[in-house]
Amino acid sequence: MEHYSADNIADFLVQSNEIEDEHSIQAHDDAALAWNYAFQNRKKITVDVILEIHRLLLHELNPNIAGKIRQCDVRIGNSIKYFISIPLIKSDLERVIKMMKFKQPGAIDQELEAYARHCHVQFEQIHPFEDGNGRTGRILYNIQRFNLGLPIHIIQADAYCDGDNEQQNYYNWFRN
Repeated sequence: MEHYSADNIADFLVQSNEIEDEHSIQAHDDAALAWNYAFQNRKKITVDVILEIHRLLLHELNPNIAGKIRQCDVRIGNSIKYFISIPLIKSDLERVIKMMKFKQPGAIDQELEAYARHCHVQFEQIHPFEDGNGRTGRILYNIQRFNLGLPIHIIQADAYCDGDNEQQNYYNWFRN
């Protein structure tokens, strides 16, 4: 698909890192590795594939948690996501993976976009990792969009927006 050109993917990865205030060249290189791995496995997303995407994203930045489901509580905005068990988090991830694979016959692009957004929000609400959930989730979100025939969605970080506040609009997905 033309919307998944090398330039679009590079821009997506830069912006996704910027949203998390991650500016290093290493983080970009690792994000490119994670994207390539995800794209190669786009038709067979599993919990293990998600763990590997996360490992590739964080193996240099935070090797102690890279590719590992969290075993602690985490703060998301003003709330706390409590840790209960790894099997529960894996079960929740399996549920989202099944949602991501569902295709609505005859759905129009607006419906498909809303559905991909819904799946992404569901993934982020699980918050399976101590860190790196947003970048992992946005890779999965764009892989799902590709599988649905939708163009890549590059969410511009606030620092790159001229008054549009795409990043804030993105955060609103999780409030609604």
